Amino acid sequence: MKRFLLLYTLIVTALCSCIKEDRSKCPCNLYVDLSRVDTNYITKVDLMTSGSAGAPQWTAVERNAIGDTVILKVAKDEIDFCAWGNIRGSAVLNDSRTIVSSGQPDSLWSCYRRLSARCEDMYVTVEPQRQYIPVTIIVRGMLQNISDVQPVITSVSQGFDFNSAATGDKGTIFPAEVRSPQTAAGYYQFNALMLTQQSATEASLELDFKSDGRPVKVNYPLGEELYKIGENISLSGQKPVVVDLVIGGGTVFFTISVSDWEQHATIDIIY
Repeated sequence: MKRFLLLYTLIVTALCSCIKEDRSKCPCNLYVDLSRVDTNYITKVDLMTSGSAGAPQWTAVERNAIGDTVILKVAKDEIDFCAWGNIRGSAVLNDSRTIVSSGQPDSLWSCYRRLSARCEDMYVTVEPQRQYIPVTIIVRGMLQNISDVQPVITSVSQGFDFNSAATGDKGTIFPAEVRSPQTAAGYYQFNALMLTQQSATEASLELDFKSDGRPVKVNYPLGEELYKIGENISLSGQKPVVVDLVIGGGTVFFTISVSDWEQHATIDIIY
């Protein structure tokens, strides 16, 4: 009987030791609540996690699971977590932990959290912020002798790092023409997406066109003018922007507005 009790005690002790050791090596269950992701705007979700060692881990969420709770296995560590919405044409550079857009940017959304995932279970709710600014450019006025119209946006950010901070070198965006004077509207309309910027003031808008065959370039300090009316393009979740350009006889009159024309600033440029 004593031998049996001794053997039983040894077995229980060994099992307890194994269980304790295994639990310390077990990952943390990270419960990711996606119920606040609006599928009217976000139709693709990627989750990125990174601990103190190793490359970031990516998990693609199935489209029918957007809005549910997804469970990730992460190391018991201090964890960087970011949920990204609508990464399509952008390149993901794992080594530099950077998302880079080329050409027309993706309509990116993101939500970053720093988590202490040292327990058995951790919970995080994704509340995404828009990381792009819809820009509409209207060109109208004296268009009879005007041709080859093309606005160009120069911005200081073409991507984001892991924690959603804008990064990257200067790049150019050529807004797409969606309406021309040949239509009943009688004006040009161009649409573009501009990413959240590193700087609130350094983005610019150039209007290129020909006047009686003569090339013309007109520059407009887009970031500075937006900042003057309270729009900081270095922050997430900025409102759509409308730039109205009226071409006159030797001048271009700019009107910039946000939030349904509630605010505006004007500048008259001679060319």
